Amino acid sequence: MVKANNTIFRFYLAMMDFFGEYLSEKYPQSSSIEDTKHYQTVIIMKIVRMFHSLELLTKGTLDEVSARCLLRGILDSVTAYSFVYQREDENDMLFRHYLYALDGWREYKKSVITISEEYEYKDKEDYACDYVIKQIEEKLRNHIYYSQDQATAKFLIQNSNWKYESLKNPRSLKYGEMYSVIGFNNKSIEYFQGYLSQFVHGLCLSNKPNTDSEQMKRVLHECIPTADIFIQSINQTFNDKEMMISLIGSDTIQDFLNSKDFNFEDLAEFAIALVRKDKTILI
Repeated sequence: MVKANNTIFRFYLAMMDFFGEYLSEKYPQSSSIEDTKHYQTVIIMKIVRMFHSLELLTKGTLDEVSARCLLRGILDSVTAYSFVYQREDENDMLFRHYLYALDGWREYKKSVITISEEYEYKDKEDYACDYVIKQIEEKLRNHIYYSQDQATAKFLIQNSNWKYESLKNPRSLKYGEMYSVIGFNNKSIEYFQGYLSQFVHGLCLSNKPNTDSEQMKRVLHECIPTADIFIQSINQTFNDKEMMISLIGSDTIQDFLNSKDFNFEDLAEFAIALVRKDKTILI
């Protein structure tokens, strides 16, 4: 097991920062739901901000419960991103992309607009939301899957089910199953569903009275398998050689290498662990 330290987490964070900056410049603002690269970039930037917030929590507080709840949020965001976009079949990716967006907009209409008491705001938002939903539904009806298997496609659209296992078996996967699909091993999944759930759901372990700085540092360390999956997903979904070539010489990476957080021995030890595919670095 690799010891807990900040070097490894900061290395991943530096890579995320660079990827986020690079992709934001390459895929600027877009209003088209078909622009999957920009849509992915928005998701990536959200997740990178969450990683930064986790670092701030672990360095500035002893609030282990909030840190572990945020860690679970990061895990599920990375899982959703990887599950939807890390697909060899472009048609499968695009169909899931539309369903993922449809799920979000339908939930927004149901949970936010419907309960709003500001009627003028509600009417405008309701109209705009309905317009977007109709546009997405039209994209789904024009997708090749709809013509190939209309009954299954209608079922998935009706339920906004981007978590479907396959067209032949369109059941909705649970997050534990999706963890496995995107590459987490059984030990990691057991930790996510057991230990982290104690904190997310306010169970017994979340009530322990004392937390010290070393325990907070451990939270960052436990985030490393998720960060590793996230970096892999970005690389595979974009498959951008220029991005990878630019990474090493970037100011972001050079600043990290020159910072007080950098420790070559720690990074080398972790690199050896990766070669062994020992990516489950837990408590």
